[in-house]
Amino acid sequence: MLLKWGCRTLIERSLAHWVGFEGALQGYTFTGAASMSALLGKGEDALTYLEQLMSRFIQANTMYKESGPVIETPLSAAQSLHDMVCQSWGGVIRVFPALPAVWADLTVHGFRTQGAFLLSAVRKGGTTRWVRLVSEAGAPCVVRHGIQGPIDVRDARGRPLRYEEAGDGTIEVALRRGGSALITTEGERPDLRITPVEPNGPAPRWGMPGR
Repeated sequence: MLLKWGCRTLIERSLAHWVGFEGALQGYTFTGAASMSALLGKGEDALTYLEQLMSRFIQANTMYKESGPVIETPLSAAQSLHDMVCQSWGGVIRVFPALPAVWADLTVHGFRTQGAFLLSAVRKGGTTRWVRLVSEAGAPCVVRHGIQGPIDVRDARGRPLRYEEAGDGTIEVALRRGGSALITTEGERPDLRITPVEPNGPAPRWGMPGR
C-alpha cells in the first residue's frame, strides 16, 4: 500500500514546519524526522537528519544529553536506521525502502519483521542481490523485494516456489512454519554467505585521542 498523495503532502509539510523551529530543536527532532523521511522513501533526507543528530547532539564519548543523560533518543536513532533498512506495515515487508546512495553495499541478517519472518538480504553496488525470508509461524509472506526485472523464488533446497505478483515489485509467497523463500534475479545464483560490509569512507574518532 502506497501513501496517498494527500497524506504524503501533509506529512512533508508538517515535517518541514517541525524541523524549522531552529533554536528549539532536540536530538529526537532529527530521529523522528529521519523515520518520517524513511516512511516517505527519502533515504537521502533520512541520512541528512541522522547526520544532524550526530554533529549537533552526540558527545565525544558517544553519549547524548539534554538537561541530563537520556537514553530514548539513541534508541530512537537505532529505530530510524531500522526504518531505512526494512519496514513491515500494512501487511507488506519492504526491503531496503529508504537507502541513501552512499549506502551502496549493505547486509542484514536475521532481521525480524512483522508476521514472524526473519529477513536476510544483501545489496552490492547499489543493487539488491538477494532476499531471503524464513517464516517462524507459517503465514503468507508479502514482500516488496526491490530486485529489478524478472526474478526466481526458491525454497531452502533450491526448488522453485510458486508466488503471486501483487504489483509494484511486490510478491506473495505461501510459507509453512520453518519454510523459507529466496528471491534473486532470474537465472542468477549469487553468493549467499553473510560477510561484513566494508566501510565506505573514514569515520570520526570518538573519545579521547589515543596516546
